[in-house]
Amino acid sequence: LQESVRSLKMTYKQLTQWYLFRILKHESNNNLALHAIIDINPKAVEQAQQLDIHEGNHAIYGMPIMLKDNINTLDVPTTAGTHVLKDNQTEDAFIVKQMKMHGAIILGKLNLSEWAYFLCSGCPLGYSAIGGQTLNPYGRKIFETGGSSAGSGVAIAANYAAAAVGTETSGSILSPSSQNSVVGMKPTVGKLSRSGIVPISSTLDTPGPMTKNVIDNAILLSAMMGKDLSDSYSKKADQN
Repeated sequence: LQESVRSLKMTYKQLTQWYLFRILKHESNNNLALHAIIDINPKAVEQAQQLDIHEGNHAIYGMPIMLKDNINTLDVPTTAGTHVLKDNQTEDAFIVKQMKMHGAIILGKLNLSEWAYFLCSGCPLGYSAIGGQTLNPYGRKIFETGGSSAGSGVAIAANYAAAAVGTETSGSILSPSSQNSVVGMKPTVGKLSRSGIVPISSTLDTPGPMTKNVIDNAILLSAMMGKDLSDSYSKKADQN
């Protein structure tokens, strides 16, 4: 993608618009919809256009990235899939600030197992009251999506964004990555900040990259890293 921009085959604005077109084409069709998306950043195209004016020094620069909807971001509410939080406006989570600092575009928020599957026993994986039932692109209504980062796995498999961020307490990145044939990583707890992410366990929670390939996974991981003084595990990880 970066090579295509450098060779003037496309701009970051056009790339962002292409992903939005693809999302609209599929998600507005009842026979194709995967219900992976909860919300779209209304400023994404404008932000991409601004990035076209400059040059970045990180491979994440200008790339449209989507977030599991339990990760706070300024431009879009953070719902955790529940109606209780449907109007929950927040500041950016620490990892979102890091990505934006490197020039990433936050394209939107992704469906998940409601409350990251923490407050529900026996519910379908990938279902939330806000987003409905996420479906596996390799077999709609046939294969499970895994959870709780179902939308993140589905969105990357369906090519809705350059990369996505999920979160895991116990299997919530690895499960949907496996079910949707994408690359997911649960970093060592503390490698990435948890500040601004709806919590479950202070000793197990972590965000993590979900991508089409290993190289993209490493790029996204590096764009989120940084020492966060408000996360005690982040301090320990940095010292080690």
